[in-house]
Amino acid sequence: MTQRLRHRLTLSLFATLLLALFAAGTAQAQPFGSWLVLTPGFPTTNGFVNIPDSGSLDISGSFTVEAWVSITNSAASEDCRSIAGKGYLSTWWIGQCTVSGQPVLRSYVRSGGTGLRNGGVIPRGVLTHVALVYNGAQRLHYINGELAATFDQTGPVGTNNSPIQIGSDVDWMRSPSGLIDEVRLWNVARTTDQIRANLNRRIDTAQAGLVAVWALDSNGNDVVGPQDGAVQGTGTGFLSFPAGPPCTASTASTLCLQDRFVITSRWRTNPTPGTPTDGSGPVAIAGDNSGLFYFFSPDNWEVMIKAINGCGLNNRYWIFSAATTNVFYRIEVFDSAAFQQKIYFNYPGPPAPAVVDTNAFATCP
Repeated sequence: MTQRLRHRLTLSLFATLLLALFAAGTAQAQPFGSWLVLTPGFPTTNGFVNIPDSGSLDISGSFTVEAWVSITNSAASEDCRSIAGKGYLSTWWIGQCTVSGQPVLRSYVRSGGTGLRNGGVIPRGVLTHVALVYNGAQRLHYINGELAATFDQTGPVGTNNSPIQIGSDVDWMRSPSGLIDEVRLWNVARTTDQIRANLNRRIDTAQAGLVAVWALDSNGNDVVGPQDGAVQGTGTGFLSFPAGPPCTASTASTLCLQDRFVITSRWRTNPTPGTPTDGSGPVAIAGDNSGLFYFFSPDNWEVMIKAINGCGLNNRYWIFSAATTNVFYRIEVFDSAAFQQKIYFNYPGPPAPAVVDTNAFATCP
């Protein structure tokens, strides 16, 4: 995001936190309305979303929990923060913990006495999708759709009468500093392809295996069912972007397409899932409607991306891309006129597939 866009954000109670998130390049959420912002005291939580217990939330078999997060807690030794949980001592929990100086994804799934597992890095201050999957034979950690860790585990998951809490846990009331968005709970083990296909898409209708979606659009309501939650305590709020002026020109590291879409790229050569990116992709060629990024040298082009005005066809702006690479990359497309963003990932190994997203931005005209 450009400095000009930063200056046009409205001030609020959480202005200091918001500006800190922008400085880290993270406050651009996926296009799912608003998001939950947490500014906790230390060491205990000040506020969280509390979802009362119900039968559908007591899942003893396979399940998946996923969320978008951007957590900015320090590298203090063994600093552990709750993303969501239903009581880590008896059932399940997911959070970010500092291990050997690294902010890792930690989970608890209580079956047969099994507990703590660490696996996958959640970069501090970077908007990141995380998922915990239990399939009755294994526990799996995902970072941005990449399988970051696998642990053998069997048996039914314990249940209890405790609420689910977002940004806290009844057994570990340590909320993170930062944001949480789009918390989804499934009573099935989602596959890698299913997680990747839906991590940057809104889900607001019932689907097979989907128990609840807490979209955190200014409240704790479940947008697909009756599992509504409520904000409790202090130190919480909801942020979203106001409408703003468009971008005007591309830069050495940012494309500006159609005077509204701000596009950046980051890439990674390390094949290990969930590891930090190597750096940003410079712009090789910039046009009004399309452009090219390179990663290694100016004459070694990697990704072409274009924005298409499809408002007259399906009332959407479209995003297409093609690539000549097999390395991991992350493309962020920000609609600076409507203040919404989508993030696209390529996963290392096979050649990058084309992106043909004809539903990218419902922000016409």
